[in-house]
Amino acid sequence: MPRPGDLLRLARALLSGRYAVILSGELAQSLFHFVLNILLVRELGAHDYGLFAIVFTVGAVGITYIRALVAVPATLHLARSLGRPAARGYDVMFGSGAILVSGLLAVGVGVALVPVIGFGALAAGAFVGLYAYRSYLRIVLLARGRPRIAGLSDLVYAVCGGLLVARGLDGAGAALLDRAFAAIALAHALAIAVAYGALRERLRIALHARARARYRSIWKTLAWSLAGVTGLTVQGQGLTLLFALLAGPAAYAPIAATLVLYAPLRIPTMALMNMVLPEITRLLASGQVEAARRIVVRRAALLGGACVIYGAAMAALLPAVEGVLFKGRFAGEPMGWIGLGVWAVVTVSLLYAIPRAYLEASAAFRSITAGAVASAALGFAIMVPALLFLPAATALVGLLASEVATLAWSLGAFRNLAREPRFSASAAGAT
Repeated sequence: MPRPGDLLRLARALLSGRYAVILSGELAQSLFHFVLNILLVRELGAHDYGLFAIVFTVGAVGITYIRALVAVPATLHLARSLGRPAARGYDVMFGSGAILVSGLLAVGVGVALVPVIGFGALAAGAFVGLYAYRSYLRIVLLARGRPRIAGLSDLVYAVCGGLLVARGLDGAGAALLDRAFAAIALAHALAIAVAYGALRERLRIALHARARARYRSIWKTLAWSLAGVTGLTVQGQGLTLLFALLAGPAAYAPIAATLVLYAPLRIPTMALMNMVLPEITRLLASGQVEAARRIVVRRAALLGGACVIYGAAMAALLPAVEGVLFKGRFAGEPMGWIGLGVWAVVTVSLLYAIPRAYLEASAAFRSITAGAVASAALGFAIMVPALLFLPAATALVGLLASEVATLAWSLGAFRNLAREPRFSASAAGAT
C-alpha cells in the first residue's frame, strides 16, 4: 500500500502537470452539466426532469459503446504508433468508425424517443450522437499527446453551452426540454469544430477496403471488448435505466438529482482514466509491468481518499443543498438514505475504474466480460424484487451489490495479471 507521503507527492505532481490540463477541461464541462441539471430540476416537473436524466443516461451508454468499439482500440494502437506513418492510418480508420457509431446512436435514440417527447427527440438524438463522438475525440487527443486541445474543446463546450442555455432556456415542460437538448447538441458540435480547427486537420472518413481489412484484423479482440462493455453497460447504466423505467421518471427524479451532486467525484476519475490508459498501455508494451502496477495502486488509493472526504462533506451538507438547490422539490423523499446509497454506489464504481483501465490495456476483455455479467445478474436479482415490493430508494441496494461484486472481480483480475508480466506485456502488444 502507498504511504500518505507518496500520495501527497503524487497529488502535487498530478496537479502541476498534464493531468491539470485534462482536469480543467473536465471540470469546466462538468460544472456546466451541474448548473444545467440544477436549473432543470428547479424549472421542470419531476416527470420531465426524469426524462432528461434518462436521456443523459442513454448518452452515457452511448459513450461506453463508442469507447469499446473505437476509442480504446484507437488508444492501444496510437499509443504504440506515435511518430510513425501508421498512426495517421489508425486515426482515420477509428475516426471513421466513431462517426458511423455516433450516427447510428443519434438516429436510434431520435427514432425511439419520438413517441415519448415528439419532435424534440431529434435534438435529443443529436445530443447523444455528438456527445459520443466528442468523447471519442477527447480520448484520442490524449492518446496522441494533445491534452491542451482536448481541454480547449471541453472549455468551448462548457462556455458555448452556458451561453446557449442562458439565451434560450425559457418556457416550461416539453418546450423547455427541447431547448435544453438543442442547446447542448449545438455546444458539442461547436466544440468538435474547434478541436479540429486547433489540430489544423479536416474530418476524414475512410471506409474503403483497406480500412475494413484493418478492422477485420483486430475483430477478435474488438468482439471481446464489445462483449465486455455490453456486460459493464448492463451492470452499470443498464441497471440504472431499468431502475428508471420500472420506478418511472417521477420516482427516479430525486435519485437522478442526487447523482448530480456526486458528479464532482467522477470528474477527476474520468480525467485520470483517460490519461493513464495510454500510459499503462505503453508501459505494458515495453514490459514495465511493475511500473504500470504502481500507477494503478497509487491512483486508486488517491481516488478512494477523495471519495471518503467528499462523502463526509456531502453527508453534512445534503439537507441544506436539497432545500436551496432543489427548492424543496423532494421534501417527501428519504433524501438522507438516498444520498448515502448514491455515495456508496458512486464510490465503489470509481474504485475499480483504474484497475479496469489496466485490464483494458492488457486486452483482458474476457475477464471484464465475465465479471460484468456475473455482477449484473446479482444486481438484477436484488433490485427487481425491491422495486416491485419496496419503496424505490431501497433498490439502490441492488446497484450497490452489483458494483461491489464488480470491484471484487476487477481487483482479483488485476492482481492475477500483475503477477504474470509476460502475459500482460504480450497481450498489450498483440491488441
